[in-house]
Amino acid sequence: MTFAHQVKNEVTHNKALINHNSIPLLYGMLLFGRRFDEESIMISTEHKSVARLCGRLIFQQIPMAASVTTREYKGTFDKSTYVVTVDDANDRKAVLDYFRTAKIFTKAQSFHAFIAGAMLSAGNLSDPSKDYHFEIICPKQEMADQMISLMEQMEVKAHCMIRRDLPVVYVKDSQSIEDLLTIFGAHKAVMDMMNVKITKEMRNQANRITNCETSNIMKSAGAAAVQLKDIHYLQESGRLETLPVVLKETAQLRLENPEATLRELAEISGVSRSGINHRLKKISELADQFRAEELQ
Repeated sequence: MTFAHQVKNEVTHNKALINHNSIPLLYGMLLFGRRFDEESIMISTEHKSVARLCGRLIFQQIPMAASVTTREYKGTFDKSTYVVTVDDANDRKAVLDYFRTAKIFTKAQSFHAFIAGAMLSAGNLSDPSKDYHFEIICPKQEMADQMISLMEQMEVKAHCMIRRDLPVVYVKDSQSIEDLLTIFGAHKAVMDMMNVKITKEMRNQANRITNCETSNIMKSAGAAAVQLKDIHYLQESGRLETLPVVLKETAQLRLENPEATLRELAEISGVSRSGINHRLKKISELADQFRAEELQ
């Protein structure tokens, strides 16, 4: 089951949403369906529960003859598509007249249900483990603008793009998507999404720590390589023996522990990390000084 299927399945079984906001929910489903005019009222969906809910709500809310039909079509890979239609012209007129006169938006929850209905008919969500993406395909640009305005009132930042000549309202922010799913009543999907976010954040944190440690190791290895090069130069030129005792001891310590970090050298010698670092820098400075003298 895809994440979008999970969300739609939860919403179509949300009794509180359906029982208390059935009119705006149905309006959103029909308005964002394939057709919603006198010639055709139709929604097409891959989700059986969405088709069943749409057909049931039409019968429950609108006085009309029994001309609502739900058909199943088999596509490629035996994938089903469910099409809900209002077949009789008089019944289509009854549906359109009903929504022209009905009090659809009476409270904040009415707008929430309307967006939920639009999502059921024309929405899609990406798997949060791969990407954060929520979208609703709109029949007209005017409807896309209105949908964005509704979402902005809910403090959800939505955008619009054109795909195959149709406006698509989309949300990329994970927190905004969680907020939408919460008002739809898809609570299990919200929890699943939050768990994915936590896992991602933990993985990213682990990667950052690993990258930081790797960077530090590379820096330490690079510094150690320079120190060893300078010490070998001093050895070969006979100048190592002329250095102060503490510097000779530090040079010998580095030769015996070529891969050790400053902290590890400090632990071995009993000298502070800053003390070891200062001595090694002094050795390198002297090596550079002697090299410069040779060039004169």
